[in-house]
Amino acid sequence: MQAGNKQALRMLIERYKHHVFKVTLSVVHNEKDAEDLAQEAFIKMIDALSTYQSQGFKTWISRIALHKAIDYKRKKQRQKEELTAFDQDYQWSTGNHVEKEVLEKEKIMRVRDSLEQIPEKLRLVVHYYYLKGYSYKQISEKLMLEESTVKMRLYRARNWMKQHWKEEDF
Repeated sequence: MQAGNKQALRMLIERYKHHVFKVTLSVVHNEKDAEDLAQEAFIKMIDALSTYQSQGFKTWISRIALHKAIDYKRKKQRQKEELTAFDQDYQWSTGNHVEKEVLEKEKIMRVRDSLEQIPEKLRLVVHYYYLKGYSYKQISEKLMLEESTVKMRLYRARNWMKQHWKEEDF
């Protein structure tokens, strides 16, 4: 790498290091992990610079940092689940029931991890519907909203999720 390129990279890193750190910290809520993830994001940035298409550098590096942090959080959550799975007293039945139960549990964990990203106005409705299993009526009573408002917010939340989340996540 030429000296000019190295200097340009240093300038980019210096300019965006606090922003990238804030992005990772907002996901992992641990300064040490956020620092490590910020460094990983810059390494990924250097590797991916050839694919950068001038779509807004701050947005691009933020997306890299966000994905690094989300991947880290998911990995950490999976490790935590694996450790706690041994401690729980499961009554495993046979065949598809077990598979369905595990897949449903994973889906709930993905929704919980991603719930913080949903606009606040929609977040509670999604929480009660998907995580608590409440009906439209129960949600409307709990949040003191019309049932039609609950349906509309869930519809908007689903559209928001389709636009902002990867399809394979759900």
